[in-house]
Amino acid sequence: MQRVNDKKADQATVRRLNMSAILKLLRERGTLARADLAKELGMTRNTASNIVTDLLQAGLVVETEFRRAGAGRPGLLLELAPNGGFAVGAEIDISRIIVVAADFNGKILWEQAVPITRGQPQDQCINITEQLVDDALTWGRGEGLRPLGIGLGLAGLVDSENGVLTYAPTLKWSDVPFKTLWENRFEIPVFVDNEANTSALGYQTYSDRSKARNLAYLSIGVGMAAGLMLEEQLFHGSSGYAGQAGHMKIRTDGVACSCGDHGCWVTEVGINALARKSGIEKIDLAAVSGLLRNGDEKLCAVTDEMAEMLGLGIANLVNLFNLDTVVLGGAIRPILPFMLEKTRAVVDARALKHPRANVRIKVSGRDNDSVFGAACLVLDAIMNDPVPLVRSLI
Repeated sequence: MQRVNDKKADQATVRRLNMSAILKLLRERGTLARADLAKELGMTRNTASNIVTDLLQAGLVVETEFRRAGAGRPGLLLELAPNGGFAVGAEIDISRIIVVAADFNGKILWEQAVPITRGQPQDQCINITEQLVDDALTWGRGEGLRPLGIGLGLAGLVDSENGVLTYAPTLKWSDVPFKTLWENRFEIPVFVDNEANTSALGYQTYSDRSKARNLAYLSIGVGMAAGLMLEEQLFHGSSGYAGQAGHMKIRTDGVACSCGDHGCWVTEVGINALARKSGIEKIDLAAVSGLLRNGDEKLCAVTDEMAEMLGLGIANLVNLFNLDTVVLGGAIRPILPFMLEKTRAVVDARALKHPRANVRIKVSGRDNDSVFGAACLVLDAIMNDPVPLVRSLI
């Protein structure tokens, strides 16, 4: 026999799932009527209407124009409220710190970036980031918006559950408890993840209108990581460190890697690989793009070789995960279009026939996927469990 508390818990779970489903459907579709929400989600009209009433009172949903259907009374359409709150996203990279503020619909409203130098002291970088976050929060509050939380994307091994940067090989940082530090400092929720994961989340949620179910976002720069969205959920692995694709072994005779091993995928594809193979000590990607556009023979040969190695690694991921989408991005994005055709050809030749049949390989259209996705960590957390926020607002 079910106890009363169990029954209440079950009702609370169902309500949370229904509220989450309504918000996610509005995010996907834009505008819908109450009746359409109920029909598409398999709810009674009364259930959907009660939840929508709470979301309206909390300011997370707004009513828009009337839609007339048939001879009856026209019904109001519903959509997410852009001013339902704002999320702050931050990214600390080896060359810059960037912070954005995005509204409840995921639109970036404010953005600031500060250049940093490789090897700049950790305390300085964190202080700069915190000042930019302060600026974003001040701006948002000045616009009359409520802060929903802060998301942070970092290159390296991240314990996302506890919000700790475990180790960042490019920054040479370790064991930085950002979630604890920042929740104490800013007094709002903080979410921390690997920058490839934040890129994958932002892309899959807001940029991919075809809604990939199984996606890998390859963030390529000095390092390389894969953000994996499997069955539309971020995949973190057993300890939270999944996605270190750059350290897949791809050559038995490869060069040494910063991880201490050799033959890693990142040593064949990325900024350091481009510098080593081309003989250019300091890479200017805009200048390299211009030379590639003009058909520079040496650089074309280098990027052709890199494209082959990129395709080999992607073929492994396609065979392993049966992906439908692979997105290429990161710091090296300006030269990826010159590598795309060869990369696709290698995947076609080297991946198994059936797993590769429907895979799309594309270059991201954004140059700020990671920081945008960091803001999406906040929005996604609310979408998955909106009940605590709604209760605090009504």
